[in-house]
Amino acid sequence: MVKSPPLLDTRRASTDDYPPDQRLAFWEQYNASTLVGLKCSSFSETGFNAREDNLSLERLRVAHIVGNQHVIERDGSMIRTVPKESVFVSLVLGSESFFFQNGTCHLLEPGELMVYRTDKPYLFGFSSSMHKFIFDIPQDVFAAHCLRRFDSALKISAHTGTQRLLLRTLSERTGVFFEQPLSQGADNYQDEVLELLGNIIAGQVGNRRINALSTSYLLAAKQCILEQLADPTLSCERVAAQTGVSTRHLARLFAMEDTQPHRFILEKRLQRAFQVLSSGEGRGLDIAEVAYQQGFSSQAHFARAFKAHFGRTPSDVRATAGVA
Repeated sequence: MVKSPPLLDTRRASTDDYPPDQRLAFWEQYNASTLVGLKCSSFSETGFNAREDNLSLERLRVAHIVGNQHVIERDGSMIRTVPKESVFVSLVLGSESFFFQNGTCHLLEPGELMVYRTDKPYLFGFSSSMHKFIFDIPQDVFAAHCLRRFDSALKISAHTGTQRLLLRTLSERTGVFFEQPLSQGADNYQDEVLELLGNIIAGQVGNRRINALSTSYLLAAKQCILEQLADPTLSCERVAAQTGVSTRHLARLFAMEDTQPHRFILEKRLQRAFQVLSSGEGRGLDIAEVAYQQGFSSQAHFARAFKAHFGRTPSDVRATAGVA
């Protein structure tokens, strides 16, 4: 009998399990332990009602929240009591909402994105049925993958075909992952989310300009690569064939992001190897095994590329992490 792949633990909470007069207190306590310390107020005549699913991954956390109209607040006293230094990316899928931070109020329509820091006070309000995904990203991870310097909240609208495609892809991929959060797919999902968010934010701040058709081909090519990183025979020719473009067109697509397909493959392999070596994930594996698992056919090539990219040897990273 073939065993099903293991699923990641999903932590779930619902106000349905509590009397109406205890729901707000429960919600605040639950979020303080899983997401962020906040204060919640509801003006619904039927009382507050919400449910939340949480996934804790290696490089980020993701929450799926559904509820009725309410307002959440993270003020200065809450920041001091329950400190947290993350960047939240909220993808609003339900009702109209508003977000207030640093003296600026943003009005959001369904399908828009709000990016903000959790170490600064904010208000987030929902006028009717609320539905959203929250991506909880450590500030150093956000700086490495999305935006190096980030001080002010950023609202991202689907004002172009490219942004609509990227936002829809982010929503669909996250919804599918929540339905079946396979542990073996967690690395691919995290890579894809950080890659998508990097492109979405870059499109908003004007760092990249690429049309929707090219974006769709580029997304498909990156997905092919992420799914086959561990295969040492992965080639640009194979990626192009699977994406449905020529190798020359594939190169032009990646050139719009100032990179090349083979460089993208190498960098993703190196990033995954770094993650394994700097965490307990690779405990019990020697460095050669880590290299081969990430698609490197030569340990010497892996060591040279790793040192050139990170400025540290694989052994240094493992020693710093305290992984024997």
